[in-house]
Amino acid sequence: MPTNLQRSALAGAILTASVSTQVQAQARVIEEVVVTAQKTQQSLQDVPISVSALSGEFMQDNAIGDLVEVSTYVPNVRVEFTSPSSPQVFIRGFGTNTFNPSFEPAVGLVQDEIFFGRGTYFTESMFDLERVEVLRGPQGTLFGKNTIAGVFNVSSKGGPAEEGTEGNLSYKHGDFGDTRLEGGFGYRFSPSLSLRASALVSDRDGRMDNTKLDRKEDTRDQDAFRLKLEWNPSDMLAVDLVAQTSDTTLNFWPRQLMNIDEDTRNYLVQFDPQIEDDPTNFQTSFNNPGEMFKGSDTVLTNVNYSFGEIWGLNELATTFIVGVSWLDVEQFQDLDVSPADLLNLDEVDDYRQESVEWRFSGNAESLFGLGNRVEFIAGAYYFQSDFNIIADVIIGQDIGSYATTDDAQQLLSGSSSTPGNPFGGAIGGTLPPLTGSINETDYYRFDYFQDTEATALFGQIVWDLTDNWTLTPGIRFNREVKKSTPTGTSVCTNKDVTPCITSTVIGANDYAPGEIKRTETNVSPKVALTYFFNNDVSMYGSWSKGFKSGGVNSISFTGEDLEYEPEKAQSFEIGLRSQILENTLKLNATLYRMEFDDLQVLAFNGLFFDVTNAASAFSQGMELDVQWLTPYAPLTINGSVGYLEAEYDKYPSAPAPISEGQGATQDLGGKTLAFAPDWNGTLSPTLEYPIGNFMLKTAVNVNFQSSHFTDTDLDPNTEIPDTVTYSAHISIKSLDGGWALTVGGKNLTDERELNQVIDTALFPGTYNPSQNPGRELFTTLSYRW
Repeated sequence: MPTNLQRSALAGAILTASVSTQVQAQARVIEEVVVTAQKTQQSLQDVPISVSALSGEFMQDNAIGDLVEVSTYVPNVRVEFTSPSSPQVFIRGFGTNTFNPSFEPAVGLVQDEIFFGRGTYFTESMFDLERVEVLRGPQGTLFGKNTIAGVFNVSSKGGPAEEGTEGNLSYKHGDFGDTRLEGGFGYRFSPSLSLRASALVSDRDGRMDNTKLDRKEDTRDQDAFRLKLEWNPSDMLAVDLVAQTSDTTLNFWPRQLMNIDEDTRNYLVQFDPQIEDDPTNFQTSFNNPGEMFKGSDTVLTNVNYSFGEIWGLNELATTFIVGVSWLDVEQFQDLDVSPADLLNLDEVDDYRQESVEWRFSGNAESLFGLGNRVEFIAGAYYFQSDFNIIADVIIGQDIGSYATTDDAQQLLSGSSSTPGNPFGGAIGGTLPPLTGSINETDYYRFDYFQDTEATALFGQIVWDLTDNWTLTPGIRFNREVKKSTPTGTSVCTNKDVTPCITSTVIGANDYAPGEIKRTETNVSPKVALTYFFNNDVSMYGSWSKGFKSGGVNSISFTGEDLEYEPEKAQSFEIGLRSQILENTLKLNATLYRMEFDDLQVLAFNGLFFDVTNAASAFSQGMELDVQWLTPYAPLTINGSVGYLEAEYDKYPSAPAPISEGQGATQDLGGKTLAFAPDWNGTLSPTLEYPIGNFMLKTAVNVNFQSSHFTDTDLDPNTEIPDTVTYSAHISIKSLDGGWALTVGGKNLTDERELNQVIDTALFPGTYNPSQNPGRELFTTLSYRW
């Protein structure tokens, strides 16, 4: 982009008020945010991508501790913790359901320039951060596969710039035993060596009561640590070493029943007289004390060497990044979410990944004598991962009594009015002895192993054609080889004599097709053209393509239709970037359209979710980010608005609501996607007043989200209504930015909002929703030095 539009690097996004109102009024200007959305430091205003950024300081000031809260400040982005193991992340209506472990993510996570291949990592790194960037739309050119909907680009804090120490420490205490101790300590030993140590200790007692087990179901304990060593032995060489670990233990899982019919209620009340189906009262009832443990360890090295001025280039540099990570998840859960002992899941996931990226970057005064300044980046990438899941579906002791219910009949026949034994015929005649053997070994095991190896070549240039026009083309060539070995096996005593009960109930077959090898190649191009009206206003237009890998279903009951195809998308954007009114108003807006082919979707099979490809879908809409330093010096207003229209073009054999019968289909062509509210937005006014040697700050956040569905079948029972939530806090801090005391509240009107509603295994017509937190009051004490 034009040289006279280059902006200096900045560390924060939130303006700190000056000591006096008069000085504050004269000095108030919007500080720019530096991002690495294109793998180089740039002003956010110069990046031809729909991107939002939150600084670590802003997140700490607003008690933001996870990506759910980050997403409330970012238009057309939705993050929900519907499963404790990993969140569901959607951008512009496209994302990934977490209920099938072989399903690749649609939204990528990059931390400190390392791509992480599992959605579970989204909860591992949210502490002591420099910045979180959210990039909307396909980002395959620079970030590679599985970034088809967008990327969360996370940067952790490093050591201090000057010799000596710096750090921050904060303690938050909230309702329901929610405590969070977060800190970072940095020390620069010499001009060439610094170290930062970061830690998080987070505990939550939980709010949901389990009346069957008399315990809380959404407790969580997380301990995480990070070390970051920065070594600059010369002006030409920089080496960063990062090591991070995180361990989380929690009760599994915070879901409750909804729409229990009379027959189901009469059956379940014998196991818990307090059984009920209010989905918003934080009360549940299931019999097995589920739990989950997840842990991750990551080590990475980033080496950057600058050759300086060479070969007619102003600068040439090379960057070499190596990362290795391990992730383990162990969980035990009650699949039927009821006080009866019917079906349970015991699952262990092991994941390992390693990646290598080697790239060159530089700049010159022109491109072979044409135009003005040009910047380039080009490199090669290698990624390898191993993933193994062993999941046992275990029959419960009460399955015999369940077999006589209307629910069991409906699952067998597809109609609740069909009479007769639910297991029918010969199996029905042997049902009593089968149920008598439940005390012995009887389960159905999924054993799935997957090895993925991907290689890529990529490149991009930023070429100033004139003083006003900048062209940004890029391309990535990707090849991926995925080897999968899925198996499904019935395990029980005397298997050769009588059928296994678990496989009989869930309708599962034994299968072992051997290794399934898939080879996929893909080209992800992009091009953007930017026009700078002046230093403060620009517009861009862009086109890009991305893809999400195909794969093999890891939790199929039959071994049929195991493979699903890759998902492809292209995106068109027109964007406005502006900082006007003497740099007191920032207004960024984007119009976009995304088109998807072979969209990967999950369909409920009565217990889990099968992977299929819908024909095609599109998303179009608008995103707006605003920051205004008003003429009234103490008042700053931040806001965002997103409009989203996401629909299937074609989806002729989509799953139908369970009310249409087990296995029924419908045509969803022209219908909305799930998790795609038409409107979403946030408004955040902030007031800051100096009082002596202190600064008093008050802030309010209003968040709106329109109605939307939370399941692929668009069952009316899964629709979430329009929701408005209010949060606020008041803080007093020293003018030198040292200590601060904050008192605040989230969801102040205690809006009881569901974030997902899905069908319940074994109880057709009954649903099990998960619920967003209710009102929470908190106090935070922090200190920076």
